[in-house]
Amino acid sequence: MSKKLSPEGEVIAAHSAAVVAAFQVLINCLEESDALLPGQFSDALRVYMEMVKSKTGAVSDMTLAVLHDIRAATLD
Repeated sequence: MSKKLSPEGEVIAAHSAAVVAAFQVLINCLEESDALLPGQFSDALRVYMEMVKSKTGAVSDMTLAVLHDIRAATLD
């Protein structure tokens, strides 16, 4: 079931989608030029997310959600 977003929610969703797309393009370029190994970014992001989750208040839940979306989109 789809939920109607407020205008602010639509802006946030569009911004998040654009950030994820930009990371996908950047990572693809870095992998094609052999500057980054396939899967290296998503692995490093997973380690970072695990590290900050263990520290209370280090990163907001919203930030973790965006990082999760970026990681999911960049998995091979």
